Amino acid sequence: MGYSKSVYDRAQRILDQRRLDAKRDSQMRTEAFLSAHPRAMEIENELTHTFTAIARAMMAGEKEKILSIKEKNLSLQAELRGIYAAAGVTPEELKPRYTCMKCHDRGNVDGVECSCRRELLKQIACDDLNRRSPLSLSDFDSFELHYYPEQFRRKMSNIYNFCKGYAQNFSEYSDGILMTGGTGLGKTHLALAIANEVTKKGMGVVYISAPEMVSALEEYQFGREGVRRDITPSLLTECDLLIIDDLGTEFATNFSRSSVYSVFNSRISRGKPTIISTNLSLKELEQAYSDRFVSRVTGYCRRLHFEGNDIRIQKKLERIK
Repeated sequence: MGYSKSVYDRAQRILDQRRLDAKRDSQMRTEAFLSAHPRAMEIENELTHTFTAIARAMMAGEKEKILSIKEKNLSLQAELRGIYAAAGVTPEELKPRYTCMKCHDRGNVDGVECSCRRELLKQIACDDLNRRSPLSLSDFDSFELHYYPEQFRRKMSNIYNFCKGYAQNFSEYSDGILMTGGTGLGKTHLALAIANEVTKKGMGVVYISAPEMVSALEEYQFGREGVRRDITPSLLTECDLLIIDDLGTEFATNFSRSSVYSVFNSRISRGKPTIISTNLSLKELEQAYSDRFVSRVTGYCRRLHFEGNDIRIQKKLERIK
């Protein structure tokens, strides 16, 4: 389970560019230092010659000459340290400043994929997917509580405040959320508002409808032509936050049920938060999926039940007036 070839290619180009930039920057800083302190370059050259001279003396068995060269070498090193100290820098500070100091922007450490590459792949894939999604269409400021009947307004205000706090304090350890309630009550609006805020933190968010997710997984599983390789099991499992909208509107099959459960269960095992919105009641979810699935969801997610009248219809009527 991986990402599309284009994602891997772009990640490698970014890593290569990071490495190149770090080396160029190091070279420029080193050249500036040597230009201001030409004696440092002379010492570096002399040190190189002493190493060669020691090797030759050792081959010739000239012990006294070896000791003389070593003394000169130590003297040169001390002089060089003095130049660095006077300049207020260290040799380490002139070395490349890689984005990832573990792998030096190679993407692997001793043949094992570095965590920086995994994060980069995830971020690129999330950005690609969300570029085509409506993440920017909803925010917390545009959520209007006056559309809810008075008897539900306090409850919906609490839900709004919870979602806003959830987004502000989001971390990899956040709980999941199950949003239930009828159509047009603001579930998608608040889910998108959360996605918006979490994305601004630089985290990988995938917002996807349940039908689109199942369709993509089906295409991925059975290798049909035209498969959308931007939506992969790896992306759905590894993203920092997965938002599944309209659960229960997908065409119900054994594959769809097992796929939804597998993605959700995989994220639980990794401790990754998931937000699910659905128009179905808990009983209807049990009928559509299973008691086991609903038990898993309610045990892992904080349930927010939306109540009121369809806001979309109310806004439509206002436009007609």
